[in-house]
Amino acid sequence: MELFVVMDRSILGRGVFAVFSTIERAQSFSDVLYRNTRFQSEVKACPIIGGLGDPDRVYAAHFYDDFYDTHVFDGIYSDSNLAYDAVGRKGLIIRFVIDSPEDKEIIA
Repeated sequence: MELFVVMDRSILGRGVFAVFSTIERAQSFSDVLYRNTRFQSEVKACPIIGGLGDPDRVYAAHFYDDFYDTHVFDGIYSDSNLAYDAVGRKGLIIRFVIDSPEDKEIIA
């Protein structure tokens, strides 16, 4: 399954803002984000890493880059334990409800 991630457009600190099931929903959210805040974002297609988990929830994993002292997007995982294994103890994991950008939570 492929999801569409709205993420920071900057070179460093490419964090995820929301995860959507269709490119149209993702692009619409990105357009509204820019119109309301002037914050530049991009839409990226991402496969889900891992087996079938909760069909509504996914985990965006960000690894910690020591050199630049920032978190950088690694991938979308079906399970928080897989995400943690991928980015380690210094990583950042955010739980997202698909198609619901306001429903997110920092896990680690």
